[in-house]
Amino acid sequence: MKTALKIDIAAVFGQPISPRTDMLKPSISMSNADYQHYENQHNQACLQQFDGMLGYINILDLQLSTDIVIPMQVTRSDLHIFYLFTEDRAIQIRDVQKRISYSISCNRGRYFYLTRSDYEIHIPAGRYTLANFYFRGSIFRDGNERPFQFLHPLLHAYRKHDPNSWCSIDFRAGIRTISLLKTIASKIKKGDLDSEVNILWGIKKLIQLSKEKIFEEYEKISESQLKAKEAHAAIKQAVAEHGQDFKLDDIARQLGISTDYLHQLIHNYYGLSPQELKIAFMLDLAKKYILDGMHTDTIAYELGYASPSSFARFFKKKTGMTATEFFRQNCQ
Repeated sequence: MKTALKIDIAAVFGQPISPRTDMLKPSISMSNADYQHYENQHNQACLQQFDGMLGYINILDLQLSTDIVIPMQVTRSDLHIFYLFTEDRAIQIRDVQKRISYSISCNRGRYFYLTRSDYEIHIPAGRYTLANFYFRGSIFRDGNERPFQFLHPLLHAYRKHDPNSWCSIDFRAGIRTISLLKTIASKIKKGDLDSEVNILWGIKKLIQLSKEKIFEEYEKISESQLKAKEAHAAIKQAVAEHGQDFKLDDIARQLGISTDYLHQLIHNYYGLSPQELKIAFMLDLAKKYILDGMHTDTIAYELGYASPSSFARFFKKKTGMTATEFFRQNCQ
């Protein structure tokens, strides 16, 4: 695949040098890639590159004591995956001509449709590994992109030769991603026909893993979260039907869970105990009834109190006002 992205390390560091044993080592090693090492007074970098017919791989490691800006040229519109592995920093990829910046946060990935343009990579001081795959959008055909909705806007832009760059939602990149990148790096060799198959295999695996990461982070609702929503709705419904005259043990039994687990669910997802949630719903309902002009005797009955005075004490304790004071204050 003809080189379409050039990370111009030499513009910052000068010409590559022969690496020494005490110098920066790649965190993801491609033993069969082109390797160059750079060093200046304050910073070190090593760049590994592998050129395949179906995809191109760049892995850039940096040890920086100062902030730097690396020029990057894109000569053909393609799709890109960028992964950033670091401790706590984000980098910026800036389209110089259009003055648009895209961020990649620490230990996260993001897909890009990058058009022909001059770019800059703005990197603060720190230790980084920046991995980049780019590939032709034409590997998607006959509708095989349907499962990957996060790529649809980028593919549309690629097929329409959009002059504007696009980026996908970002996603976590951790141990599984690094392990897969190391596996891909170990499978590619110069002059080996299987390397082309392995690059395509690697791109497909990365895209599938990205889909899983995006689903887990943005779309998936866990079983416990669903059960917490169910419990929240059940308590609200019970208050609407019975006021305070029901037991939370009955709610747990209705949901098929223990009372302890009910407490855990409500606390984890709503920051309250079930009893506190019950009281909050009762107060909301009481305030609504008061503002609707309902008499306190009727409200007490609707909320399951034995007497109006019991309800009056509850309301005064929780709001600091009588029902009449609340009505006057809010109606004004």
